[in-house]
Amino acid sequence: MDGVLKGKVALVTGSGTGLGRGIAQALAEAGADIAIAEINQESAATAADELSQLGVRARAYPTDVSKSDQVDGTFAAVAEDLGGLDVVVNNAGISRIGPHTHEVSDEDWHESIAVMQTGVFFGMRAAGRIMVEQGSGSVINISSIRGFSPNPGRMTYCAPKAAVIMMTKIAAGEWAEHGVRVNAIAPGVLRTPMWDADVARGAIDEPFYLDLVPAKRLGSPSEVGALAVYLASDASAYVNGTTITIDGALTSIPAG
Repeated sequence: MDGVLKGKVALVTGSGTGLGRGIAQALAEAGADIAIAEINQESAATAADELSQLGVRARAYPTDVSKSDQVDGTFAAVAEDLGGLDVVVNNAGISRIGPHTHEVSDEDWHESIAVMQTGVFFGMRAAGRIMVEQGSGSVINISSIRGFSPNPGRMTYCAPKAAVIMMTKIAAGEWAEHGVRVNAIAPGVLRTPMWDADVARGAIDEPFYLDLVPAKRLGSPSEVGALAVYLASDASAYVNGTTITIDGALTSIPAG
């Protein structure tokens, strides 16, 4: 899909490392200029430098997605610096696995909602303010299979990911007449630094998942990135308000 996004400007939150980095890489390889909106300034700068070597413009924008003023400021700066905003991927997330509902702390609950639900809302709102006025744009929200397939010990993860699916549908219905599309991606288990960290601390039994997933392997950020390129491109011009699962058929089996 080289060049299908040439001339487009894409902003990806949480794209310094992991899944967001893979998505940003795929968008850049498709020709899009990239804005790295990332709370970690060091990883943002590194990602921007590496992506710029692909022949596109890539800039880092230190951003805490849970702060509306920072999100609004970043989106405005990107539109000015790069000459517009055509694609937004609301990807930033954190991992919370372990405590059952009655053991979840106020801190964990509020932090998870702030990043993975409120942060997505702030990104959608900022994107909509630009894209509705210009009459075009593609917003891609990163949900998860856990947004519709519950899992014990994941109240603070499943709840915001489920909210993202509904938020996607609402905005799609509102903005379609303005030429703006809003879709979501629901990945299954992926090989990312966040996954590896959870495995290392014993929160995830990787061999169990490798045996459970029908594809018998983990997915990769690059595979999700390829799907994001499709949703950002004209090839998906009539795809709007949907959530696409990419999980190696995990949710197609009982108790997936």
